[in-house]
Amino acid sequence: MTELAMRYARNSAGHEIRLDVPRGAATRVHLPDHDAKAHLVTAVLKARGEADEELELFGEPTSALRARKREQLRARVGALSPVVGLIGNLNAWENISLPAAYHGSPPLPEVARLAHEVLEGFGLAPRAFFAKLPDQLGPLERKVTALARLLVAPPELAVMDALEEGLTHAECACVGRFEAEYRARRPDGTLLYVDTLEDA
Repeated sequence: MTELAMRYARNSAGHEIRLDVPRGAATRVHLPDHDAKAHLVTAVLKARGEADEELELFGEPTSALRARKREQLRARVGALSPVVGLIGNLNAWENISLPAAYHGSPPLPEVARLAHEVLEGFGLAPRAFFAKLPDQLGPLERKVTALARLLVAPPELAVMDALEEGLTHAECACVGRFEAEYRARRPDGTLLYVDTLEDA
């Protein structure tokens, strides 16, 4: 039997959503609308579903978890999503390094090395890029910044929310690079790509 990284179900607004995400795989789903997508991403990041949702993470039902166990599960998941957008008054470097600065690890030189690798993989010049505020970045650059921040502590389960949204046709050709960067740092990790039927 295939081990699951996540099992999710929701019945709401005439939609029934049931989703099994195998560990180590890359799974793509089209959800009915943006509300359904936001509910899913939020539930995963909180390791807690609403009353109309059922959520299991790594085999653990999340409905009645103790606080410590919930925090342990939350540390194993992450998302590249507007739900966890960039902070507007921090530059790109500050946004990328914020989790490490808050938690005290990994060391900032290690974060800088990782960020340089990610940016250069997308053909971006780190020194000029780091000083820019989110409003000075294009849609792809904002997503790359969020990716670098996510990879500071690469999660076991990474939700990629509508990666192609807002990108030009040429920029969409870079989307495969997001998975490559994640896999380089978490080969055994699980990827869940979510968008809506409208986006698809």
